[in-house]
Amino acid sequence: MMDWNGLKGDYLEFFSRDDLDAIHATALKILKEVGLKVTNDQAFEIFADTGADVDKETRIVTFSNSLVEESLDKVPNGFIWQARDPEKNLIMRDTLVHFSPAACPPFVRDLETGEQRPVTYRDCCNMVKINDALERVSDCFCPVFPTDVPTGSEHFYMQRAMVENSDKCLRGRITGTEVALDSIRIMKKITQISETEPQGPNMIALTDTISPLRTDDEIVDGIIEFVKEGFPVILSAEMMAGATGPATLAGSLALQNAEILSHVVLCQHLNPGIPLIYGTTSSIMDMKSSMLRYGAPEMALINAATAQLGRYYGMPSRGAAGCADAKELDMQAGYEVAINVLLSALAGVNYMTQSIGGMDMGLSVSYRKIMIDHEMLGSVIRCLEGIRVDEEALAYEVVKNLGPGGTFLAHMHTFQNFKKEHFIPELADVDSYSVWNEKGRKSLEDKAREQVEDILKNHKPAPLPKSVTAELDEMEQEVLERIKEK
Repeated sequence: MMDWNGLKGDYLEFFSRDDLDAIHATALKILKEVGLKVTNDQAFEIFADTGADVDKETRIVTFSNSLVEESLDKVPNGFIWQARDPEKNLIMRDTLVHFSPAACPPFVRDLETGEQRPVTYRDCCNMVKINDALERVSDCFCPVFPTDVPTGSEHFYMQRAMVENSDKCLRGRITGTEVALDSIRIMKKITQISETEPQGPNMIALTDTISPLRTDDEIVDGIIEFVKEGFPVILSAEMMAGATGPATLAGSLALQNAEILSHVVLCQHLNPGIPLIYGTTSSIMDMKSSMLRYGAPEMALINAATAQLGRYYGMPSRGAAGCADAKELDMQAGYEVAINVLLSALAGVNYMTQSIGGMDMGLSVSYRKIMIDHEMLGSVIRCLEGIRVDEEALAYEVVKNLGPGGTFLAHMHTFQNFKKEHFIPELADVDSYSVWNEKGRKSLEDKAREQVEDILKNHKPAPLPKSVTAELDEMEQEVLERIKEK
């Protein structure tokens, strides 16, 4: 999609090979001696068919080392995620780092007031449209969960907001069989209208295990439908170290690893060779509030570790970084986001969810924060690009030409290179105090609000054919009728 995604140098890594081997060995031991509680009937039968040891009374499934290793061998090391616009396809492998929006809280921070309020369907459409316009946002998953539509139809309206307001890569919803099949039906329709041969699946889905060591019945049903149809899934754990996982980060990583590997077995048995992403949303539990800490430095460390474990297994990685615990767009929000996103990016997380907009410990998305975070991503991307070293960049001839006491400001070399070498912010104020004062002392939030207003007024997403819109109308009525019948 863009050429700034790759890390120029080495990854930021915290583990030695021996450390990775120890985490892997511990995960295998957990799966072999402790096992996974599988309450989903479909999954239980699939695990039995893989050759795993199943106990029908306790519903505990245990796995041999060889079963896990054989399953891992089937996972490809990457794939192309197809967008409606092929120019916006994402390559999920190697050193590429992609940034994704926040993930479905029920509240927004209002654009005008900044106050928290429930999400509407209009917010869903607005936020997808904004993300469609932002060059550093790689996909357009609907970042909020609508509360003004009939219960049980939310997934449809979120998917509709995505396909009607963006031609970037899209994620589906998989909380149950019906939800998954609705997402699949919509995205197959998008495939049919493509004028180019697809290079890969046009939808993926994000999953979370229930820690410690349990399956989520609804999500497993959705995983099964997606995998059978050839749509990749992100296998993640959302563990709270100190509550649903050990307080020690290594212990939580070993447990997270066991949960993910068990689901690798499930997916590869259903559809051998299906692409998968190795992921996490894990962090620590705040011991004062019992909340998951999105802004904790430990979350950044877990993201970095997850990226390294993904490479260990030859799988793309997913982390979650960019959501602040802060309730205001203040210094706390700034340092929480910057530390987590930069460290995770330098560690080589391939797909980073929660990158823009999230706050309130993941309970809200702020219109204004979307724009502020997007500018922050510009700084992160500049760091990923590193420092170019070649004849032009070393500039010996320029220095020789100007000599002692010369100025580089008017030299052609400066004009040819400063835009390539220097990140130039649009929102951050870099004027002197007096100039800032003369311009009306406009705040960062004020400028962010103006940018949002401009996008909502002027950005025109690529439209869907009228025939597809008509089919979405029909499907909407089907979903609503299905809800009424329950």
